[in-house]
Amino acid sequence: MARVLVVEDEPNIAEIILFKLRREGHLVTRVETAAEARGAGPDWDVVLLDSSLPGEDSLLLLRELCGLVPVAFLTESLDDVTPGLAQEIGAAATVRKPFKPTLLARLVAELAPKRDAGHSDDARPGELIAPMGGLE
Repeated sequence: MARVLVVEDEPNIAEIILFKLRREGHLVTRVETAAEARGAGPDWDVVLLDSSLPGEDSLLLLRELCGLVPVAFLTESLDDVTPGLAQEIGAAATVRKPFKPTLLARLVAELAPKRDAGHSDDARPGELIAPMGGLE
C-alpha cells in the first residue's frame, strides 16, 4: 500500500485514477492545482502529476518534488516536448494519456518505496509508458 497524491484538474481522469488505485489498496488523495499540492504536505510515497494544471507550469512543481518523492508525470499523447523535459528534470516516469489504469497502478506499486527492507526494488525509473489506445 502506498500513499499517493494525484495532482489532476480533469475530474473524469482523476476519478478513474482514484478508483483504480484505491481498489488496489492505496491511500489516495487528489488535488487540482500546484498550490493545493504544496499544501498537501510531504508525506507521499508517489505523486502523479498532470502536465497541464491551471494557473502554473507543472514543470515548476516537478522541480520542487524531484528528489523528495518519485513523480510520475502525466502528459498528453500528442505532446512530444514535455516528456523529455520531465525526464531531464528528474521525473521517475512519464505516462502518456490515454493510459490503461492497470498499468498506472503497476507503476505506482513499482515506484512506491518498499516497506520490507529485504525486498528488492525492481522499479525502472524513467521508463516511458506509451499511449495504450484508451482507458480500460
